[in-house]
Amino acid sequence: MSHNPSSIRLPSMPEFDTRSSKTERMLTAEVEDLNHIHDLSLRLAGANSLVDVLLDVLQTAATLVNARLGTTQIVEPNGMLSMVGQFGFGSDVLEKFASVGLEDCSTCAVALKRRARTIVPDLHTDPDFSEIAAALFSYGAVGAVSTPVLDKAGNVLAMFSVYWLEAHEPDDRELRALDLCAELAGRHVERSFAAKALLEQNERNVLLMRELAHRGKNLLAIIQAIAGQSLRGNRSLDEAREAFVGRLGALAHTYNTLTDKSPESLQLHDIMAASLKFQSERTTIRGPDILVPAKNAQTLALMIHELATNATKYGALSNASGRVEIEWKIHRTGSDEQFLLTWSEIDGPPSKVPDDLGFGSVILTSVVGSELKCKPTLGYQENGFQYNLDCSLSALTNSSQTSR
Repeated sequence: MSHNPSSIRLPSMPEFDTRSSKTERMLTAEVEDLNHIHDLSLRLAGANSLVDVLLDVLQTAATLVNARLGTTQIVEPNGMLSMVGQFGFGSDVLEKFASVGLEDCSTCAVALKRRARTIVPDLHTDPDFSEIAAALFSYGAVGAVSTPVLDKAGNVLAMFSVYWLEAHEPDDRELRALDLCAELAGRHVERSFAAKALLEQNERNVLLMRELAHRGKNLLAIIQAIAGQSLRGNRSLDEAREAFVGRLGALAHTYNTLTDKSPESLQLHDIMAASLKFQSERTTIRGPDILVPAKNAQTLALMIHELATNATKYGALSNASGRVEIEWKIHRTGSDEQFLLTWSEIDGPPSKVPDDLGFGSVILTSVVGSELKCKPTLGYQENGFQYNLDCSLSALTNSSQTSR
């Protein structure tokens, strides 16, 4: 039986579906990206430092988008981006672009300001980035993407930037890969910051406990000295009790202020205000901010208490018209800084040297002088009593010099 060749139908070959092939390639690439991201997450779990985390994230991101250059930065407390790592540029880039702020023209500065990714397909043709393009010209960077690393609240913690040697517009897959890297980095950087803060808080707590124990010993020694001196001499028991309770009250005011404001130090103005709160309407306090360590704060509180007690009994605060001015300043001579404090009584009765210089005078001269390495002076003048304290500023403010 013969067949007409023209009537024979051969099995048709399946047509090549280019769309299906492209989808398969994209899916394969996505799976490879996820494998890279999974491997990255495992490595980050064992990273030794924050810099190691950021460098691994940067290199993984560059691999996923086939970038040839990269940098990574961390946000400092002052809001600046500080360079901590790179690849492809060379170590000199760490110094050349060590710090970047919001006003700079770089892609990372824009990403920091916007708290969102910045994409520049071609630095050389974008007029907004001509300055950074010129700075990066010798490195060959053309296309650029800067991706911020954010915490859960949307604050920028760090930044990584990748660069291509030609114009490049990242596609959706590449952008998703960069997002995944940034998300992983964010969680690890946030945990790193939290762990550092916890460690610093624990160290601070240990120091505070030592300081409280040290201060307690000092306070007990001061109380013992006050008790011994207050009960000596020709005073009656009531007079001795009044002196003792008054001096303890001065210490208590300072101790409470330390506890409320800072267990380590106090502003000088706060010490004065706490010690003179019952005479505040007739006292004027002036002087620059000076932070005084706890032990010196206690000494100054005793000093002001003695001056205020004497002014109330014998001086400017003993009548209806008198007043007190307390003023301090810092005098600079070359590299040295001197602290000068003056207690001046105005419109009170004439002052005169007492017949018996008691423990109050000892506090004002010997105790204060010993603690602050100086020689305070008592001025008994016709127009009112004056007390002058002239010491090195470092002796007043340096806690290491007052430790026992």
